[in-house]
Amino acid sequence: VVHDGALWLPEVVASIASQSRSVDQIIAIDTGSIDASPKLLKGAKIPTLSAPRDLGFGSAIQQAVEKLPASVSGAHEWLWILHDDCAPTPTTLEKLLEAVIDRPQVVMAGPKLLGWHDRTHLLEVGVSIAGNGARWTGLEKNEYDQGQRDGISDVLSVSTAGALIRRDVFEELGGFDPELALFRDDVDFGWRARVAGHAVIVVSDAVAF
Repeated sequence: VVHDGALWLPEVVASIASQSRSVDQIIAIDTGSIDASPKLLKGAKIPTLSAPRDLGFGSAIQQAVEKLPASVSGAHEWLWILHDDCAPTPTTLEKLLEAVIDRPQVVMAGPKLLGWHDRTHLLEVGVSIAGNGARWTGLEKNEYDQGQRDGISDVLSVSTAGALIRRDVFEELGGFDPELALFRDDVDFGWRARVAGHAVIVVSDAVAF
């Protein structure tokens, strides 16, 4: 999903193209960008849907998913959700897929998220809910990544930035709630997935900035 993302898009597009496990299909949905984002997407030859500027993130994802071909019966397809300021490292998709292939109960997996400018700044390794209902990462402020949170862990949810989600479950659960703001829809979806009997994991070998 792209919304005035021209500052980050060149690196994001390059990072998608450099994946060790190539994506099978890519769709961008531009929500009324007034910067050079549409031109950059066109130059990268990425199929792009245009949407109103006030369209929310969840609704934008839903529009893109509806444009995908119908699922192949009996096959698990995966949606890889990326923000316009989320640049995965070259092995991110490969590592996410490796983690879910032997864990059939997992329907959502996310990478370790590090800062864009300070790439040692640990932003998220999964998310949960604090006692007061706030979205909670469990991290210290400006926590430095030294591998102290590494591994594959069961979590309540992961950020939508870089999340790998099984398509059939995404559709069965109705996708992201369009009424929730960005940075809340992820917790809500992970919560609903777990209530439905599925698992959510964070995979630290997969990294995105």
